[in-house]
Amino acid sequence: MKHLVNLIIKMALITVVLAILIPVYGRSTWTQTIVTALVLTLISYVAGDLWLLAKYGNGVALVGDFLISAVVVWAMEQAMPIFTLSGIGIFIIAAALTLGEWLLHLYLIATKTPEREAKAE
Repeated sequence: MKHLVNLIIKMALITVVLAILIPVYGRSTWTQTIVTALVLTLISYVAGDLWLLAKYGNGVALVGDFLISAVVVWAMEQAMPIFTLSGIGIFIIAAALTLGEWLLHLYLIATKTPEREAKAE
């Protein structure tokens, strides 16, 4: 149940950021925005939050989240017709999502999700 709540929060965060910034730097349909948010949510939750955050900490997870966001948004833009974004738009969207991820990571760490492995910090 803990993962479902985290996924809902993450999906809401990503959807809001994409819905605000895609029209500023490009164009997409509402369906394309939701599909992009869903794909990005699933990939970044598994890779960024459950793996990188748990194993390497917040700093590495944020770098990973930035790269994942940029690559996934670019890939979705390439894969879907009508969906267009400028390069700077992809960068700004990835940066805004990374800022949101930082806040989400604070929440995840406070609620002990994901379970952190013992490591020397």
